[in-house]
Amino acid sequence: MSHASPSDASSRSTAAAEPAEQTGVDETRPRRPRRRLLLAAGAVVVVAAVVVAVVVAVRGDQRAVADPVPASVPVAIRASDVPDGTTVGVVITLGQGEGSAWAAAAQGGLVAERRLELGGSDVSLSVQDDGGSAEGARAAVEVLVADGVAGIVVASSGSHVSGAVDAAREAGVPVVLPYAEVPGGSGEGAWSTAPDAAVTGAALQAALGGSTHTLLVDLGGGSPAGVAVADILVASAVGDDTAVADEVARLAGAAPSTDVDPDAPAEAAPPAVAVPATAVLLSGSATRQAALVAALQSADLPVPVVLTPEATSPAFTAALSERGGSLAGDLTTVGVQTDDAVALRSDAAGRTMSAFLAGVRVLARDGDAVNLTGDQPFSAVAAQADSRSHDAVLALVRAVSAAGSSDPAEVSAALGSLSLVASDGIAGPALDFGADEPDTGEVEVLHASSQALGLRPAADAGVARLVWFAGPTTD
Repeated sequence: MSHASPSDASSRSTAAAEPAEQTGVDETRPRRPRRRLLLAAGAVVVVAAVVVAVVVAVRGDQRAVADPVPASVPVAIRASDVPDGTTVGVVITLGQGEGSAWAAAAQGGLVAERRLELGGSDVSLSVQDDGGSAEGARAAVEVLVADGVAGIVVASSGSHVSGAVDAAREAGVPVVLPYAEVPGGSGEGAWSTAPDAAVTGAALQAALGGSTHTLLVDLGGGSPAGVAVADILVASAVGDDTAVADEVARLAGAAPSTDVDPDAPAEAAPPAVAVPATAVLLSGSATRQAALVAALQSADLPVPVVLTPEATSPAFTAALSERGGSLAGDLTTVGVQTDDAVALRSDAAGRTMSAFLAGVRVLARDGDAVNLTGDQPFSAVAAQADSRSHDAVLALVRAVSAAGSSDPAEVSAALGSLSLVASDGIAGPALDFGADEPDTGEVEVLHASSQALGLRPAADAGVARLVWFAGPTTD
């Protein structure tokens, strides 16, 4: 199947972002807010400052009618009435635990911190690792609550996030989850900006097109809600990725491998498939999907393969490269348009995404800026910093601004009636926290491109970065 690349939508990729980095302005920069890193040992990391341009800021006050988005959106974001010393907590999962695929994406929160700093707000991030367990998530939140955070971004996914949500609700601290649904549903002090399972399932069904016999390959993610599947292959019951890929190929009616041993007994040949699969759906973690995709790329499947949204995490790209897979293959999933390709558009969404990416570049040029865990320069993770974590941090600060207080109870009340649009500085779709599901962006079929758009610093070691953009459904 052929589809357009993100560059076909516009030839203005670099030009779309450059107006946000204006020159010839006041070079005096506001005081750099502190950012505390609180890991298990309680280590403190203070990020030093460098001088960068302060540009005209986005208004931070609430209004009944959204202001128009200017032709060029500044990097700086001004939020009025934010008390000095306001701290936003961030929970991430390090290592290989459940939800760790989003640890790199969570670096976008640092871009929000820097943009707010440029606008004059004294906001810092306090970071905790939850270890990928419910107990660890609860402990992480308890540390952040003791640290006096105004709100918490839980930048992880999986069932273990329930520990963080429960602990935050008990403490009366608002929580925003950019990569996972809220266990038990949004509201009561916890909101998800990720699409819900039903909407995602409907989009996956659309991505499968006219498939009449879909094969679900369960890599640990289970069966997505609302997707009609004819057969389920549980990968863990088959063997290694090569064996799973061979079985998927057989079930999809692929031609037998030409290097089969001619002396092998006939009874060793796999049985014929009565009704071959007309499409394959992979469900599992980003790393498990990437490993199987790499194995399937040499299987010459005659049917399309669709991935679940975990594939939009930076961990998918990294794992696919590590396994020797091709980033130039036909990769399809579903999700809201929150990736760099949005910056190629000429509308309000394109301009605000361009401003976010300009913020990524500004922070990457700061030789003193470090990542969330303080063990790498930000420039090393700039390629993975995600707009969804940026918007989650910004939403909590906008709630602080609306409340005029960093008291968690007041912030939670303000957030529950908050609506954010492009002119508020968010990089993704509009968010209405008064709704059951704050994310108002449409869940669409997404395709991946490894084409460099020139909007971020080059990835380390020359590894390409996949960009997910909206495309047509499977034929």
